[in-house]
Amino acid sequence: MAVYTTDHSPSVIQTHSWRTLSNSAAYLIPHIRPHMTILDIGCGPGSITIDLAKHVPQGQVTGVDYVSDPLPSARNLASEQNITNITFQQADIHALPFEDDSFDIVHVHQVLQHIADPVHALCEMKRVCKKGGIVAARESAGMSWYPPNEGLEKWKDITENMARAKV
Repeated sequence: MAVYTTDHSPSVIQTHSWRTLSNSAAYLIPHIRPHMTILDIGCGPGSITIDLAKHVPQGQVTGVDYVSDPLPSARNLASEQNITNITFQQADIHALPFEDDSFDIVHVHQVLQHIADPVHALCEMKRVCKKGGIVAARESAGMSWYPPNEGLEKWKDITENMARAKV
């Protein structure tokens, strides 16, 4: 990903900050054990990452984002909540800076749709996931609304054109 067209402006970070493990990745909760190591890719403001860390008190969570912009706020939020089993760093999903078989769970939420090569990214996620571990991805499946709305149709066209232009 060369450019995240949604960017990391304060308004975007604010909308991403409402995301939690319960409302954005609840499907993972039954699989999480207190001692696990977890990688959260595209962590942004860290809200999901911090919830993951709360679920693994004897484990470790690493949050990564392609750019450093949101990471200081994520670190501050973790510190404010006294979460110590967590780190945040800059990393590219296409070339993760971790050894093979490093994590019990490798998680990504709303990232694959923004990058140039999601298949390569999934291969990288699998590479750093331990044998028997979980590679977890949740993405937007599509956009639809009723009744028809010309403004939303224009917005969808612009969004799709921007996505194509990034490749």
